[in-house]
Amino acid sequence: MLFEILTTGSMLGVMGASYYYKTNYNKDSDKIIKIAENCGLYKKEEKIRLYRRNHNKKSNFTEYVFKIPLGLELEDFQSKHGKFKDGLNNRSTRRIDLKALKELKLDRTLPKQLEKIIHNRVRLRKEIEMEYDGMLIMRVYEQGLKERYDLTEEVLKRKAWHVPLGMTLSKEMVHNFEKGPHILIGGATDMGKSNILNVIITSLLYNHPEEVEFTLIDLKGGLEFGVYEHLKQVKNFAADPQEAKDALEKVQSEMNKTFEMLRRTGKKNVKHAGIKKRHFVIIDESAELASAGEQDPEIKKLKIECENLIKDIARRGRASGIRLLYCTQYPTTETVSSQVKRNLMVRICFPVDTSTASGVVLDEGGAEKLPLIQGRAIYKRNRKTEMQAYLVEDDLINKVITPHINFRARSEKCASCRDEKKETRGSYTTVIEKA
Repeated sequence: MLFEILTTGSMLGVMGASYYYKTNYNKDSDKIIKIAENCGLYKKEEKIRLYRRNHNKKSNFTEYVFKIPLGLELEDFQSKHGKFKDGLNNRSTRRIDLKALKELKLDRTLPKQLEKIIHNRVRLRKEIEMEYDGMLIMRVYEQGLKERYDLTEEVLKRKAWHVPLGMTLSKEMVHNFEKGPHILIGGATDMGKSNILNVIITSLLYNHPEEVEFTLIDLKGGLEFGVYEHLKQVKNFAADPQEAKDALEKVQSEMNKTFEMLRRTGKKNVKHAGIKKRHFVIIDESAELASAGEQDPEIKKLKIECENLIKDIARRGRASGIRLLYCTQYPTTETVSSQVKRNLMVRICFPVDTSTASGVVLDEGGAEKLPLIQGRAIYKRNRKTEMQAYLVEDDLINKVITPHINFRARSEKCASCRDEKKETRGSYTTVIEKA
């Protein structure tokens, strides 16, 4: 009896799934055409027409290709992205759970169990992507991005200067620092900026331990990057504006020497010169270096010097093998200057509260509409792509960095800290003065 129920249930499940996908294709294509019409995406009597569709089982999406009326463009449809997404998700659907069929209890409650399985409804969570290659391509995914993708050693393994950042709906997001040397990273606090920096640092150390160098400027008091401070690859470490200025001057000096060598040898950049080393300057919370609004004249002067150094590194760093990651949780025109932005062509923006903040990072809106999920972000190089950043755990970070720790330097700093504490301790004697 059990075998018959399970066999029948499995067949029903397969038939149900087949029926679901067959009818779902038609419903979705009809919905897309209707939504486009309701949004005014037509010219006179000419509407979008379905040219072909194809279901990709591996990635669980259906690709619809539409011929669009003359006079309309991709941006017209992308501006209505939210309306297409909500329209495709405006109802729940019946779905048979095969796992539940296998867990049926053979007792008098069996009819109710079957009824519950048959009438089970789930909320739709479809996501869409659009692009244009002469025709409008819409990919409708049955499920959106997961809220978590873990970074593992297997994921870390890369060639060249490629770094895994996370997952999109259709593929892994990998950044190539040889093609996009500098990155501007923004987003609200606790949304994933520090995590993505840890992902990048861990990946670079894992794949290029002998070729990578770092200047880490951690303006949250050195707490976020403290675990990396005593790595042999870390050439400069700063936790306040004065230390940042000193570190940036050292980077500039190194950059000047590299340019002199390139001029002497007639090479355009370090790649042509066969130099394998790359130096990553990573600034976390760069708003702390912004001179705008600073009232103290001396500190303002210091911050202006830091800003000028950053502009020079952003402008000339690519040829000399220096890579800049410039991060802030307060993306405003005061914290991210236009001169720096012009040279930071790659952008990563986590959720922000306004379209203005999104525009500072991405030069367009979008990040203000991201779901408030840690790690959810928009990656932009040529075009915007939503991704879920990999989550890197402390255990993996420690495993990767431990072989590179300069334990002598760390122990010397710990001893210095203990000495400072001893000096601050003291005995107090009450002195009573005679009248």
